[in-house]
Amino acid sequence: MQRYFLLEEQHKLLEVVGGINTPIARRDHALFRALLHSGCRGGEFLAVTVGATMRALVDNYLFIPREHRKKKTVGEGSMRRVIADDHSVYVTVPLREALEDLLRAHADTLRAAGLESDSLDPDAPLVISREGGALTMRAMQLRFKEWLVTAGLPRHATPHWLRHTRAMNIMRSSSARDPRGVVKSVLGHRSIESTGVYTGVTREEVESALNTVDAAPRRRLSLSAKRRVYDAANA
Repeated sequence: MQRYFLLEEQHKLLEVVGGINTPIARRDHALFRALLHSGCRGGEFLAVTVGATMRALVDNYLFIPREHRKKKTVGEGSMRRVIADDHSVYVTVPLREALEDLLRAHADTLRAAGLESDSLDPDAPLVISREGGALTMRAMQLRFKEWLVTAGLPRHATPHWLRHTRAMNIMRSSSARDPRGVVKSVLGHRSIESTGVYTGVTREEVESALNTVDAAPRRRLSLSAKRRVYDAANA
């Protein structure tokens, strides 16, 4: 698995986005944190409503209905069918803070667009555009790309990397007996085989190995060469 952000890259992205104090930048900062700490796919998170967010802050679980989740084809021939499962995401402290900030950003964006914001519509999408409509996946991808350039991060990265990053953070830091099982539950995988990709070689391991392989060998100085260095230093 190579398509994720290293810890320092995560910090850099959030630091750069969080350093701009505009309604849209505050929205982006909260959105990227929410994706990072929920492990949701971009499309399914953009379908989250204001009401679902408010319920999550009470219930401690963000419900993602199967209608908004990625579909999977199973079976063969006449038994072939397309399925998706309901999913719920545990609201940790960082995710709670991101959701609360998204609610504030929602209201701020409505005010900036000259729209009513005193009473938020529970059926409205949580993440909205500067005009007050639902933020599209394409618009989010473009915004993400702009922030990557500003932060000096890999320009080929996508918002989906934040989902992979959530999984890799768990694999790196969890003390659970079965961290892969935790990742399966968090990402909502149907099969543990889907989670196996996160047990492969990491970016850190690849970079460390290549740096070791390509390190310039140190030449061993002869005794006479050491004498010349000594004499020069003490001349």
